[in-house]
Amino acid sequence: MYRFKAKVISGRGRGKQIGFPTANLDAGDLPIAYAVYLVKAKLGRKTCRGLLHYGPKKTFSEPVSVEVYLKNFNQDIYGRALEIEVGRKIRPVRKFDNAEALKRQIEKDLLELNNS
Repeated sequence: MYRFKAKVISGRGRGKQIGFPTANLDAGDLPIAYAVYLVKAKLGRKTCRGLLHYGPKKTFSEPVSVEVYLKNFNQDIYGRALEIEVGRKIRPVRKFDNAEALKRQIEKDLLELNNS
């Protein structure tokens, strides 16, 4: 298990556009493989479960990023620090044909979260 703390920074808003708003993190290089992971995120005293994407955004031909989707969470947290506990890797980073295909995959990823 790996833990890190990072500040929430602004992104392009693409996650929100496809129905899965993410918090982009100013985390730099992490000592884990590029992949999608189950995580627990702590903001102050509140803990949420979610999904972490670490690696290049291959579908959109963009460089490496660290971003987290938090289940049942809808707050403005820009500039605040999240403590992330990285759990099980659920899949590698890969390129999808389009945003809709990525959205379908995220829905499958969330099933992993719900079953964990």
